[in-house]
Amino acid sequence: MMEPRQIFPSITYDGKNITKDIVPYLKSLSYTDNLSGQADDLSITLEDRKELWTSDWFPDRGAVLKVKLASMNWDTLASGMQALDIGLFAVDSIEASAPPHEVEIKAVSVPDNNELRGVDRTRSWEKAELKTIANDVASGANIELSYESDENPTLDRVEQTEESDLSFLLKLCEDHGLALKVCNNRIVIFDEANYEKEEPHIAIINPGTVFQKKEGMHYVTAITGYRLHALTRDIYKACHVQCNDTESGSNIEATFTDPDKKEGRTLQIKEQVKSIQEAERLAKKKLREKNRDEWSISIDAMGDFNLLAAMTVNIMGFGSKFDGKYIITSAKHDMGNGYTTSIDLRRCLNGY
Repeated sequence: MMEPRQIFPSITYDGKNITKDIVPYLKSLSYTDNLSGQADDLSITLEDRKELWTSDWFPDRGAVLKVKLASMNWDTLASGMQALDIGLFAVDSIEASAPPHEVEIKAVSVPDNNELRGVDRTRSWEKAELKTIANDVASGANIELSYESDENPTLDRVEQTEESDLSFLLKLCEDHGLALKVCNNRIVIFDEANYEKEEPHIAIINPGTVFQKKEGMHYVTAITGYRLHALTRDIYKACHVQCNDTESGSNIEATFTDPDKKEGRTLQIKEQVKSIQEAERLAKKKLREKNRDEWSISIDAMGDFNLLAAMTVNIMGFGSKFDGKYIITSAKHDMGNGYTTSIDLRRCLNGY
């Protein structure tokens, strides 16, 4: 006899497995996986009529939770056991309420046992590569750096003034068109445009849509709701960068045009650049900032371990204007009364 569909967690607390202790009190578990710009977060809600969690079992702030989700026969009765390791989280806050007696434990993917977000610093770098600066920050916080971009600009002078390492490094990456994420005791710096180039292996199909399945593609059809959003203002066809080089007296300029747009305005940018190549990179960066969120979708579906931030997907059956290739920017996995996944997506840009 096949086992019925099941979903269950595995939770360790500072290296000790507490799953058997916590499951009898577990009301819900929610995990949000973000592409970039903000930490992943975890929320665990527990029944507490015995007031265990507000006394002897009160969690320590900064304690590290390691969480996995596992499913049995979730997709079909023959799909067997599957697992999703959602990583390490530092306990950030504890809230208790009544009635009913509950405790909510909130945790984030940014470690609390280092100085990445808790200490404001003032320091500077001269003629330093972005990767070098990021490595200095990571080493100081005793955390690993994964630098996943071919772009590594050399910066004449960079100043960190009375701000945390995390907020400083995040802003520095954004200024140079790169994204940053902190997870599993690592700082990951990457180019979102490279992720958007990946070929989708997931297709999300609006119920009622006729389609032909392809081998190797994962299909999401159990959709419970969706929201479509399109921006009509401040969207541009091209970006033109112009700069008068004070050292050489020459005029440097470059234009990048979105290959998918046949009409529209040109964004005009005047910023200091040292070469045509640098002007071209800046034009792409500025155009991406303006056009990135032109087309976006939010989808609620039956729980699915495959739906994670940074995954590209094909959207089908949501209207010809909205169908196409998208990237998941946020995925929220909720386990309580069943298991659901809610995702936010934006359309992938072509060529930038």
